[in-house]
Amino acid sequence: MLPSLRLFIPPLRLTAAAMWNVVQNGCVHDYGMVEEFVSTITELVPELLNADQKAQLLLGLRARVLFLMLDLF
Repeated sequence: MLPSLRLFIPPLRLTAAAMWNVVQNGCVHDYGMVEEFVSTITELVPELLNADQKAQLLLGLRARVLFLMLDLF
């Protein structure tokens, strides 16, 4: 493994853990961050999710945010 990549992995793990915590706790207000994280990671590592999986995950996050917004009205 490249030394510079080794320095990058711990912050990535920390960020992934934080995003997982947002989802586990149901912090819908922060789902935009999760969506951005998923988009960024799947751009960097395209084989992580196939197109259908990525679309389903992102649409699911957006749907939850939309339902939250509808509940506020």
